[in-house]
Amino acid sequence: MKRFIVGLATWSLLSACAHSASTAPQASATASTPSAPAAVPPPTAEAVALAKQADALALSGKSAEALPLFRQAWEQGVRDMGILYDAACAASLVGEKAEALTWLERAADAGFAEAEHMKRDSDLASVREEPGFARVVERVAANDAKRNAAQKPELRDELLRMVEEDQSVRRAAGAVGFQDAAANERMKATDVKNTARMKEIIAQNGWPTKALVGERASRAAFLLVQHADLDPAFQRQCLPMLEKAVAAGEGSAQDLAYLTDRVLVAEGKPQRYGSQFHNVDGKLTLRPIEDEANVDARRAAVGLEPLAEYIARMQRMVRSVSEGK
Repeated sequence: MKRFIVGLATWSLLSACAHSASTAPQASATASTPSAPAAVPPPTAEAVALAKQADALALSGKSAEALPLFRQAWEQGVRDMGILYDAACAASLVGEKAEALTWLERAADAGFAEAEHMKRDSDLASVREEPGFARVVERVAANDAKRNAAQKPELRDELLRMVEEDQSVRRAAGAVGFQDAAANERMKATDVKNTARMKEIIAQNGWPTKALVGERASRAAFLLVQHADLDPAFQRQCLPMLEKAVAAGEGSAQDLAYLTDRVLVAEGKPQRYGSQFHNVDGKLTLRPIEDEANVDARRAAVGLEPLAEYIARMQRMVRSVSEGK
């Protein structure tokens, strides 16, 4: 399934693929794969809940149980590209190849742009040789090219290389529960190197906006700053730059929320959006939040899910990493 880079913004923990392979019985794709209605109403709260339930089942390896819920969520107007991609993975895992391709087409229609991930995602192994798969990859690659066009393509590519190294060392450290001293040291050294380079990049170019480096690399820049925990003054320096970019439509409001919380926590203050956790006696624990009674309103304003759902997602992610999924 799709890995969401934003999961790594909460703390320095690998965001693993939200799935494991299932050997559950197959379902019928022909009878249960509906066509999109001519006009799609906004999804109801119940439809969104169905989609989230389906994702939670898929995360625990119950693809056959998840798939009917994905179908119901689609019928009720859910068009989130990540959900549609995850439904494709679930269909592929239970051998419903035609349905998996249909979900991938829907994800492409919704703007899904992770072509390289599609080509290597083990969940899609059953459909990778199907005639329609290459066509969908082309559509998704076109989405990617559009979203990641950049005024400075060389800088875009450099930021993407940097964030791939960032993720690589975190995958290695997370695979052993962050208990290996050498792996942790490689992660620290990578952060120090990336922070030094980010300082140079921002000094020369200002904040890496979507227009400057494309959407993916702009979010990569955020993540590299988010992981500059050894230099909290630099994180604080970047905060108003990202605020300005968001106000101009050139940055992500969710990224701004995560960085705001990171800076506040580093300064010993309560966080604002409830994005930051720490480990207390081996347990994932939310750090203090200012005006916690209204945190969900603040989260909704920047497009984040309710805090309870976020906590549950983080707990599932931690279990997935610890179990090597």
